Amino acid sequence: MASEKILLIRLSSLGDIVLTTPAIRAVRAHFPDAYIAMLVAKQSAEILRENPHLNEIITFDRLAKDKDTGEMLRIIRHLRAREFTLTIDLQRKFRTEMFMYFSGATERVGKGRFCTVRVHERENKHATAHYFDLLHAAGIPAEDQRLELFLAESERLDAAQRFDAAGVNGGQLKVGFFPGAGWKLREWMPERFAAIGDRLVQHFNANVLIFGGPKEAELVQTVVNLMNAPAVPFAGNLQVRQLAACLEKCDLFLTNDTGPMHIAAAVGTPTVSLFGPGNHIRFQPIGTFHQTIRHAVPCSPCKQFTDKCQDNICMKGIGVDEVWESISGVLATASRSARC
Repeated sequence: MASEKILLIRLSSLGDIVLTTPAIRAVRAHFPDAYIAMLVAKQSAEILRENPHLNEIITFDRLAKDKDTGEMLRIIRHLRAREFTLTIDLQRKFRTEMFMYFSGATERVGKGRFCTVRVHERENKHATAHYFDLLHAAGIPAEDQRLELFLAESERLDAAQRFDAAGVNGGQLKVGFFPGAGWKLREWMPERFAAIGDRLVQHFNANVLIFGGPKEAELVQTVVNLMNAPAVPFAGNLQVRQLAACLEKCDLFLTNDTGPMHIAAAVGTPTVSLFGPGNHIRFQPIGTFHQTIRHAVPCSPCKQFTDKCQDNICMKGIGVDEVWESISGVLATASRSARC
């Protein structure tokens, strides 16, 4: 109904925000005329720009010096002024529950005791399915788990110009690598990325594009240097939406378990994802054109973001040959689909 005002909340990293996009789409489909806003961390808000299902993106600065007082109060005043009728806490943490409660909304869906509808996570399943559980509890149908990210044509043109400037041949196969991760223990070995890169050039005459964030420029260059064949480094100078536009132009993305993995899936690029410490059931890309490689070691998934692991057997156990076999299979599947 037209008077409905809905607030979705998820204060987290880029990948987590991308994973909320199926839920955002489902809410809009159920409430086509509602005012829908989403409260996200300022550091991740750009990923939702251009999303046609949202009327407003509200940003909370998690790095603000007064985030527990002044920034909290600023957001609460903003939320109360919007007079939301329904709020859904997709994060289910104490801070997000407080935002939901103090928004003044009469219907509050989440996990804690301040919710009017309480939904607990009862099993290990994909993050999008957990979000759908919250929507279902609010009477909102949701089934399509496909991720999405909306790019402007100007952003696509910028990516094309970046590729041209770097000497990327538009007619050749383009395979992106992401050898970094937010956590060192999630990283596959750079020499193994390099070995895959050399095979791609040898067997497919591919353009190998190696991406990384500002802190990963050295790692990206290490992979470039380890390859015998040429590769193109893209590290340190791409904003998140520029990265998304570049990934959209790739034919395949080989990546560790990290945010760009979800971005690639959201822009429709097939992925081969390497999982070790992380929970693959919850976070792996899903769909025909996505493959996940992992080994079921007794300690995986492990406690996130710890540095106590001494041997990193979950990542070391992933071999070059099995990754190559998976890449070849994904490329063959994508090629058959393109011919249909």
